[in-house]
Amino acid sequence: MTVEKKQLSWLRLIMMQVAAGIVIIGICAYMFRVPVDEVRVVSPMSGASDALSGVPMRVDVTYPGLGTLSIQDPKELLSMKSAFTELLREGRTQSIERSQRFKLKGLIVYLDQEDNTFEVGNNILRVNQSMVNSLSVSADIRKLQSAFINKMLTPSMISEAVGRESNGIMALRSGKMEALSEAERAALALQIQASVKMIDFSHFREYSQKPDMNYVIQLSDPDSPSPHWIHLDFYNNGYMVVFDLLDETNQRAYFQLISTPTTF
Repeated sequence: MTVEKKQLSWLRLIMMQVAAGIVIIGICAYMFRVPVDEVRVVSPMSGASDALSGVPMRVDVTYPGLGTLSIQDPKELLSMKSAFTELLREGRTQSIERSQRFKLKGLIVYLDQEDNTFEVGNNILRVNQSMVNSLSVSADIRKLQSAFINKMLTPSMISEAVGRESNGIMALRSGKMEALSEAERAALALQIQASVKMIDFSHFREYSQKPDMNYVIQLSDPDSPSPHWIHLDFYNNGYMVVFDLLDETNQRAYFQLISTPTTF
């Protein structure tokens, strides 16, 4: 009997210590708000913003039929990250009946997380599986698209597009579009390659005049619902103006030609 009483006393003591420990842990958890199995509901847009929280190393942007540009400047990368994050935070998915005329596709490469894919349309931004297309941010989406287009309309990119066999290249002659020969295409590509993109084009006054020569690049863009054309307007005073007919931002790039424009 004495042994049984001792065993019961020890059992009661152990149970009391366990109970006291549970009470102390409960009080500490309440006092310090220790999260235990906390469940949070995160909106899709918040999740998309979190996906952009890493340190970007490079942004690759693909312009259908024109080529791919890699952006690695740290200041530009941080600016783009901020623009993407703000759009995903402020925008929301909203039905827009009008189809996308064309989209730029890209990849964000990170140092400390998985890469993100994105698309920038006329009024739609998609990052991975998250998309925003609300009218409240459509102007900012176009601004982002315009910035990408401006960076990609360079002498080298346009020259390569002229020389790419998958793209068509035509000249407007006597009111008719005629395809250039291989020799004409090669000469035009060399002339564009040697041009210089203008930063200050405020003195350009030829808007009211018809260009002296007009070329059209028909880009190979399988995602475009309609023909995708880039116009090259040449002026005999040594300037070239480039614009995309599907670009609703109306972005134009101005170039100064090193040699006198050649008529093909």
